[in-house]
Amino acid sequence: MHGKPDYTTNQQAMAISTQTIKKPAQAANVPAGSAMDTARTYTRRKRRSRPSYHHQVKIRRYKFLIAGIVILFLLIYIFTLLHFSGESNRHQQNTIQLRKLETSLGKVTTELEKVRSERDAMVKGRIPDLSPLRFDEAIPIGENFIRNVIFTLVRNGNTTIYEYRLVLSNEGLSVIRPEVEIFLFNELGIQIGNAHVQAGNATTNVSRVTLEPGEVRSYSDTIDMVRQGEPMYFLINSSNKEKPESDALREHLGDVVSP
Repeated sequence: MHGKPDYTTNQQAMAISTQTIKKPAQAANVPAGSAMDTARTYTRRKRRSRPSYHHQVKIRRYKFLIAGIVILFLLIYIFTLLHFSGESNRHQQNTIQLRKLETSLGKVTTELEKVRSERDAMVKGRIPDLSPLRFDEAIPIGENFIRNVIFTLVRNGNTTIYEYRLVLSNEGLSVIRPEVEIFLFNELGIQIGNAHVQAGNATTNVSRVTLEPGEVRSYSDTIDMVRQGEPMYFLINSSNKEKPESDALREHLGDVVSP
């Protein structure tokens, strides 16, 4: 059996070879119409693929654009966050420094007020009846016949002028002859200015010195500065000569001198 050839196998091999040889001939015998249909189908597929490609390119571009916008907004957000964070830190530091300065200023102000009080007490201890000087304010006196006084500071270039306005009132029943002097002192209690109130300083056209019962009269004039410096205190020295000199002389001479 081993020596007998296998004819069946040989026949199958020959049949396969014959079919293989016939296939190209069959392909060569394909009609021309079929080839043209194949070409048209390929062209159609190619045309269909072009819009799809452009669409994909547009989508890809939009994606890149959106990604760029998102990145840009993220960068702007991060920059803004860092900026406001820095500004907040600086504002907080400035607030802390301001509070420290306010605390220091409060302490300094308290110490300054304490020093001023001690100075005022010392000056008033040296010179009784001193009063703090205030400008453009009616300062009530309420002693003797003096009702109030107003001090005014006038500046003309480099020249400084101090003025007063004094109101006198006779609340008694007899005629009085007021004598008034105003003194200004610096912060150390040294006299730097004075003014003698005279009849000619009256704001009304009254030449007499005496003040009748119930009469109110105001006087205004400048204060002579005898030393340089800024006035801080004032003192008003007043006296009342109830009888004029002519009346006293008339009584002494027995009414020889006529009124």
